[in-house]
Amino acid sequence: MPSAKNPDKIMEIAPISGPILVSGAAGFVGRTVTQALGAAGCSVVVALRRSGAALPGAARAIDAGDLAAPTPALSASMRGVSVVVHAAGLAHRTGVDPAALAAANVTAAARVAEIAASRGVKRFILVSSAAVHGKAPPGVVTEASEPDPDDAYATSKLEGEQAVQRVLAGTGTELVIIRPCAVIGPGCAGNIPRLVRLVARTPLLPFGAIGNQRSFIAIDDLAALIVAAAQAPRAVPEILLAAHPDPIATPDLIRALAAGLQRRLFLAPVPASWLGLAARAAGQGAAWRSFAGSFRAHPVLAQQRLGFTAQTPLETAFAAAARSVVL
Repeated sequence: MPSAKNPDKIMEIAPISGPILVSGAAGFVGRTVTQALGAAGCSVVVALRRSGAALPGAARAIDAGDLAAPTPALSASMRGVSVVVHAAGLAHRTGVDPAALAAANVTAAARVAEIAASRGVKRFILVSSAAVHGKAPPGVVTEASEPDPDDAYATSKLEGEQAVQRVLAGTGTELVIIRPCAVIGPGCAGNIPRLVRLVARTPLLPFGAIGNQRSFIAIDDLAALIVAAAQAPRAVPEILLAAHPDPIATPDLIRALAAGLQRRLFLAPVPASWLGLAARAAGQGAAWRSFAGSFRAHPVLAQQRLGFTAQTPLETAFAAAARSVVL
């Protein structure tokens, strides 16, 4: 089974042509990927858990049903599809049942991969997460770095990768695992909307002395990378990190959010060690590592093999995210 020690392992494949199926197309990532694929001239089939309004970029929609079911509803609809972009899954949220994470991020991914292989799909793109490397790993993360998940969500994403690797090993379906760092843009979930609301409520925050560096990627850049991987005429590295080449410090991130809200903000230089002690005393040590720790990613293979470099400045992405939050 391929591993992170051999991230650029590639295989010969038949030419890519035909429709592209996107699972999880109604989600934050899937919706933008669908629109980007459509804008690139691709024929896009979207697999939706529930019927609804047509998605921009989609040629047609199908009922995906429960992807973790023994025989997902999309089985009959994958005939003739050349590429599958599996963007469905359960996002990083607190208090989620580990069994639900396993069903959404492991079992469902494996089921879709099984169908893809049986239908002769040429390339399977699995949208995973750089969270498989932990919240604040030492050094710089590359495609060759060993995973080291430190919570249930990250563990489920890594197990999903491994399950799909097992399913597709020895088949004619090429696997591409994309591990995005935290994805930023209008409508993003998680800590950013909460931080935006905090910035909106007070002109003074105690985070000015945090001296970290964290990697992120704008949603439009992630979609562009997925389009490049889907359309690549040659085999693609099995693991691709998705990140802007320049990380950002948490104080600068907060300033970008304030700029998006057009709010004045002062960041007091309270020692980060004091804040960390307070967070751990409140049982928020993991959240503090995500907020104040460093996560530096160096996405080598996307640039080398696909000629892709993220273009959206992170300050711009954070400002846009701030403007989209309902206060």
